[in-house]
Amino acid sequence: MISNSTSRSASQVRNLIRQGFTLVELLVVIAIIGTLVGLLLPAVQAARESARRLQCQNNLKQLGLASHLFHDTYKRFPPGILTNKPWNNGYRFQPPPGGINRANQIPNGGPFWTWRTRIAPYIEQNNVVLRFDMRPLYEAWPWWQIDPVTGRTLMETSVPTFVCPSDPRELFTDPDLNEGRRVALSDYLGVSGRNQFLEADGQDGMIYANSSVKARSVTDGLSNTLLIGERPPSNELTYGQIWAGAGDGGGGQDGPAFGAASNVLGVFERAFHPTATPDFFRPGVLNDPGSLHRYHFWSLHSGGAIWALADGSVQYLSYAAGGPQNTSGQPYTPTIIETLSTRASAEVTTREN
Repeated sequence: MISNSTSRSASQVRNLIRQGFTLVELLVVIAIIGTLVGLLLPAVQAARESARRLQCQNNLKQLGLASHLFHDTYKRFPPGILTNKPWNNGYRFQPPPGGINRANQIPNGGPFWTWRTRIAPYIEQNNVVLRFDMRPLYEAWPWWQIDPVTGRTLMETSVPTFVCPSDPRELFTDPDLNEGRRVALSDYLGVSGRNQFLEADGQDGMIYANSSVKARSVTDGLSNTLLIGERPPSNELTYGQIWAGAGDGGGGQDGPAFGAASNVLGVFERAFHPTATPDFFRPGVLNDPGSLHRYHFWSLHSGGAIWALADGSVQYLSYAAGGPQNTSGQPYTPTIIETLSTRASAEVTTREN
């Protein structure tokens, strides 16, 4: 009995050993699993990007609706920024809505506060805006306002609605590039029209320096006019400040300080001068040491970007709609993006996605 029991135990052990994987079989299984993961990963990433794109569309929808709520209250769309002499280096601009403080020539709504600040109360961010001192005082300059509780600059406050979910970075300025201050950034800019300069037939869109556009003046139609577009901050994280920003120029720099590249942008934007070669809606990259891509709309979505239109709707437009601008053709033929950027130019728009 003992011998038979011992014999059966040895046989069972041998059977158990035979049931295990050989090294070759194990390698084959690992290879199969690796292949399946490789096949599934792009699908998972695509699904995640699709979700991020939907959230981006929702962000722009909220910003467009908030702009309409601002219009309902003030009977005009929000200005890109409020500005006045002596910050503009002689370039033309319309007077700021609300007038100026005669004692110091600062706009009554405060200097350089952006359209995002104006509409923030309509996206449930009034608690943020109430902390800002927006009086026309030199002492109320936006970038030096400090939260007494945290000791940090108030402009460090970030709001997810102003950030594209496809942007993987923490969107704050490098303090060393901004006089020691950390400032929150946005992926969304107001559409100022063709460009920022009246001298170059610009400021013909919806949101620009000192703009006060009324819905009834948009004769091209609100559904045919761009309001807000995408432009991620470049890797140096300087342009795109949410709450206040002068853009290029001012403070001894060349340029008009109309908020271009930081708060607003034209679809054929001209950098610093009305005679500069215009940039246009085209792909960009985050690795941009010269910040060259700050002067055109682009997005982190594939093939194009999402835009909010002046009627509150949202639409994706491909880069094929962009440009460059045709300045030599006779008769002149505007691009799709150009026809959509102006509010009262009477162009015929054939929209392509």
